[in-house]
Amino acid sequence: MDRRGFLKATGVAGFAAAVPPFLTGCATPPVRPDGSVETVPVDDLMKQGVRTMWIAPHPDDECFPGSLLARSRIHYGNPLHFLILTHGDGGQCCKPEGCHPDLATVRGQEMARVAETYKATLRHDRYWNAPLPVESFPLRHEIFKDRWSKQGDVQGLVTAEIRRFKPDIIFTFHPDWGATGHPEHMLTSRLATTGARLAADPGVEAGDLPAHRTTRLYYMVQQYWLLKAAGRADPGPVTETWDAHAPCTDELNCRDFMCQATRHHETQNDDMSMVRRMRKIFGVLRLRQVDYLTEVQDPAEPQDPSHVI
Repeated sequence: MDRRGFLKATGVAGFAAAVPPFLTGCATPPVRPDGSVETVPVDDLMKQGVRTMWIAPHPDDECFPGSLLARSRIHYGNPLHFLILTHGDGGQCCKPEGCHPDLATVRGQEMARVAETYKATLRHDRYWNAPLPVESFPLRHEIFKDRWSKQGDVQGLVTAEIRRFKPDIIFTFHPDWGATGHPEHMLTSRLATTGARLAADPGVEAGDLPAHRTTRLYYMVQQYWLLKAAGRADPGPVTETWDAHAPCTDELNCRDFMCQATRHHETQNDDMSMVRRMRKIFGVLRLRQVDYLTEVQDPAEPQDPSHVI
C-alpha cells in the first residue's frame, strides 16, 4: 500500500502536527445520494444499532475508516466484520528480526490481532498483492483480469460475504482514486459496490445464501487540503463529514483508538508510525453515501491513465 506517498504529500509530520483545525476541513451537512437532506446522519444510524462491514484489499487499510469502525463497534457495541482480500505480501517487512516464515503469514497474524482489538470478525483472503516498487503496479483492471479473476471468483466471494454477514452499513474506498491511488483500493471498492448490488438481487445465486439489501454504502473520501492542492485527492462529492474525536472508550477518542490499533502492524511500522505522528489529518473523515443499486462501478472497466500513482 502506498501510504508513504500519501503521507508525504500531506507534508512532514512536524508540519502536520501543527496544522490548525480550520485547515482539516469544514463540516458537511449530511445529504443522500440524490441530494436531499439525510435526516439520519451516520453516527445516529450507528447509535440505533447496525451491522457494520469494512471491505478492503490490505491488512492495515483499516487506518483510514478505523475511527468510524471503532465508534460503531467499541462505543455502540454493533457487530463489525472485516473482509480483507490480500495478505499484503507485496509490501515490505519493517521488523528488525525479519518476517518468518514469510511476510504474508506475519501480516495475517497482525491483522488477526487488529480484528481482536476492534472486537471484529474477520475473513482474510490471499489474493495476489502487487509487489513494490509502486512504479511497477499493474492498472486496476489488469489486476482484476490477469490476477484476481484467475485465482477464483473474487466478485462472487465479495457478494457471498455480504450476504453471509448481512451488513446494514458497508464502508470501502473511493473507486476512482482509493485515497492513495493504489489500484487494489480502487478495484476492491468496485467489487464492494457491485457486490452490494448483486447481494440484494434475489435472482443472483450465491450458494444457498438468501438475498440481503444493505441499508447504506459509503466511500471514504480522502480530501485533505494539501492533497487537493496537489491534485491527488479523491474526487467528490462529499455527502457527510464525521468528527473522529468522538468518544470511543473511557480513555480514548475514536481517532486515538485507531492510532493505537495501528501498533499491531509491526511489519508496516514505517508507515504506521507516520500515521500516528500525523494523526491530525485523520481528525475529520469525509464520506460519500452512494446508491449502490444504481451506481455502476465495473471492476473490469479500464482504469483512467491519469488515475495512476
